[in-house]
Amino acid sequence: MLGKLIKHEWKNTYKFGLLMLGAVALITFLGWLAFQTPMWNLESGRMSWIDLLGLMTLLMYVMLLFAAHCGVRIYVGVHFYRTMYTDEGYLVHTLPVTKHQILFSKILVGSLWLLFFCIATYLSYFILGVSMISAIMKDEYSLSALWREILPNMGDFLRGFGDALGLDMAWWLVKALVSMVVSPFVFVVTLFGAISLGQLFSRYRVMMAILIYIGILLVNGLLGSLFRSFMSVDSLYGLGGYLDYSTYVSSIVNLLMAVAMYFVSWYVTGRRLNMQ
Repeated sequence: MLGKLIKHEWKNTYKFGLLMLGAVALITFLGWLAFQTPMWNLESGRMSWIDLLGLMTLLMYVMLLFAAHCGVRIYVGVHFYRTMYTDEGYLVHTLPVTKHQILFSKILVGSLWLLFFCIATYLSYFILGVSMISAIMKDEYSLSALWREILPNMGDFLRGFGDALGLDMAWWLVKALVSMVVSPFVFVVTLFGAISLGQLFSRYRVMMAILIYIGILLVNGLLGSLFRSFMSVDSLYGLGGYLDYSTYVSSIVNLLMAVAMYFVSWYVTGRRLNMQ
């Protein structure tokens, strides 16, 4: 039955998910266009209307990508609220499945779409970075020649950068990858918990859910700052050690909050469900 729940949730969300991924591709194309203007090789210091248009296109890229980022997150939250705590949720709650299965299916699908969007965003950044380097250095290097020079020295550069900060860069990159995969799940579970807590109020439930989520972010930030204040840069063997410690602290605080919010969602849907 869990598989059917996941399949049903996927069918309900895939159109919007694909639409947003397509939007990222279109936004990336706009960003690429911005680096095709002559201003990146301008020697006279003057700007033509084409250059101004390129700057406006680059600004549009940033604004549209931010809007898409917010749109995906808002959609995941609205979809959860609509299918759990409005009239649409009656059928879901009458199915012969446990509350854990319902929550798991929604968390899994919502988190996967956020993860796909995150990967698409990083690819967009990479494409724009390559476009910028190619536009700036095309008179000195071709893109293929630049890659041939950079890639063989990338390992030495990362090791040198890690030594300067006191970090094991290979291990740090592994942790960064794990964090990128886990972060969407932590966000979704925390968001669903805030929405569920909002249902405990008799009025203004949506507004209360938003305020609760903001409060959770503030509490996470305060707890992280409190734990980080116990350690100084010197006591953690330099800036790299402090950054590593800060990452651990933030991850642990966020994970603990996400676990708490999961059980909040489970408790509300199982014991305090009220869709009036």
